[in-house]
Amino acid sequence: MSIEIRQIDKNNLKAFIKLPFKLYRNDPKWVPPLIKSMKDMLKPENNVFLGGGHAYFMAYRDGEPVARILAGHNLLESESRGEKRGFFSLFEAQDMESGLKILEAAQEYLKQIGMQSMKGPFSPTNGEENRALLVEGFESPPVLYAAYNPEWYRDLFESFGFSKAADLLGFKIEASEVPFDKFRKIVGYAKKRCGFEAYPINMKRLDDELLDIQQILNNSDTRDWGSGIPGWDVVAQAAQSMKAIADPDLVYIVRRNDGTPIAFVVSIPNYNEALIHMRGRMFPFGIFKFLYYKKRIKGVRIMMQFCIKEYERKAAVSAAYLGIMETALGKGYEWADASTIGEDNYKSWRPVEAAGGKQYRRFRYFEKEI
Repeated sequence: MSIEIRQIDKNNLKAFIKLPFKLYRNDPKWVPPLIKSMKDMLKPENNVFLGGGHAYFMAYRDGEPVARILAGHNLLESESRGEKRGFFSLFEAQDMESGLKILEAAQEYLKQIGMQSMKGPFSPTNGEENRALLVEGFESPPVLYAAYNPEWYRDLFESFGFSKAADLLGFKIEASEVPFDKFRKIVGYAKKRCGFEAYPINMKRLDDELLDIQQILNNSDTRDWGSGIPGWDVVAQAAQSMKAIADPDLVYIVRRNDGTPIAFVVSIPNYNEALIHMRGRMFPFGIFKFLYYKKRIKGVRIMMQFCIKEYERKAAVSAAYLGIMETALGKGYEWADASTIGEDNYKSWRPVEAAGGKQYRRFRYFEKEI
């Protein structure tokens, strides 16, 4: 049975988006994405990451779709590293044969548009959604935005010639294991000594808050950002996509006593606990399931944290964590996931460990010269 590769029209992605529903239909841990959200996310006008050349490919066996991939020019990494770097995203495959064929198609396309290397799996927005490949921690369903895939994908990538580019870690914080008394003492001492306080984000002045977040990003350590610090357009896009689902009580900004922003931590309820009961559709009846299970969510997804260099080791991020964990506990949440944090980014995952976090997942970026 031969495999046929087709490039898919960007305006006709229905089969591309729906392929995982076929591949994961017997996997009880898989969380179906909202189909409409996927469609909106892949529109170039809504997604600044797709500003370079990019293409969608699908593999068919006897007329049936069996694999897919998005490949394109990673403008941000190309500019920051001084060479033309390609990315791939949204990889899925039914088996090794179809997986290798679709990777070959992506590689050939990237060569044609002048790329020197390919790296992935990237988020299709270069954001938090589906970053890297899950290589450790398959025991439970993924949290919101986290990557999920079969274990054998790792063997497939390595057989294609990919090697490790970087690992990202996921930590789990059980509310019952958070050393609150010790944590409060450490943070309280740091607040008095360094003169700062943590506050929930003010949604009534969101634009000003976002500008402060941008200021923190601009003054943070850029060494952990292979693609460079995100610009205002990326920050605004991310904020717009999260606005409808964010709980402002779970997003904290840390400020000096004079009001200067120095750190922030963004977390949201783990809506995957509701989405896993739906079939990728909010309407007409999915909304009722969502509203029912939304009230029963027990987890919080801590998505990102940043601190200006001057305050990196002064417990500023820990102050935000303490505020979030105390608020979450008061709202009935029982655990939190903090991911995806770079393996070498000690200054980011040490505050998570201080809050009682334990590593339970690992994600990997793969790359190869082409």
